[in-house]
Amino acid sequence: MNAAVVLVLFSILAATRASSDQAMCDVIRVESWNYKYAEKIVNGASYVLNMTVVDRQSAAACTLGESFGYQKATLWVDHGCRADFTVCYLPVRPTECQVLRVESWNYKYAEQKVAGAALFINMTVEDRQSEASCDLDKSFGFYNQNSTVWVNHGCRADFNICYVQGTTSTTTVNVSSWNYQYATKILPSASCIYSMQVAKQQPAAPCTLGTTYGFVANTMWVSDGCRADFSVSYYSP
Repeated sequence: MNAAVVLVLFSILAATRASSDQAMCDVIRVESWNYKYAEKIVNGASYVLNMTVVDRQSAAACTLGESFGYQKATLWVDHGCRADFTVCYLPVRPTECQVLRVESWNYKYAEQKVAGAALFINMTVEDRQSEASCDLDKSFGFYNQNSTVWVNHGCRADFNICYVQGTTSTTTVNVSSWNYQYATKILPSASCIYSMQVAKQQPAAPCTLGTTYGFVANTMWVSDGCRADFSVSYYSP
């Protein structure tokens, strides 16, 4: 990421940090020393939305999902990745919890929408009804994109489900880097974006998340000739 991109990201960061009803963003250093796994909790966060490398300190690569990532309010690094990251998150706010029975009959996949849920905080087994085990991300879990919880492989249980209220939506947005220049586009309807994926790339330079495109709070950015239609998922309170 070049200096101009970093400068604009910090400008977006400063504007976002000042608004308490939106997502908050901070620059946080997280370090994997001696190639060991390490975690850091984001103070004041209820849910991390995205994590982007701003300034890599290590010789080792920092690759999202491989050597760094996040879950709920916790950041992690591994394999020698050491960097300053821009981290955007929802500040701690009241959450809603409810107990909901979700059942996988005949070992088939099933899902159920949770009314009013925007971003899930956790989902735990309250009372298992099935002989089959219920294991998070293996036989049960949730999708923030459509406010849905799911079960599979015979898991049947009453689950305690906690979430932030609001709405999540997905839209398609074209963002283009013409003449290899850095460009941004704000998504006005979003409080914060939590996912941005290439839906249809234009015949130009490659689009690589975190390198030639990405997002901070409710702003998308592209650089180095990346031009594409992006599928963008976002949260609104």
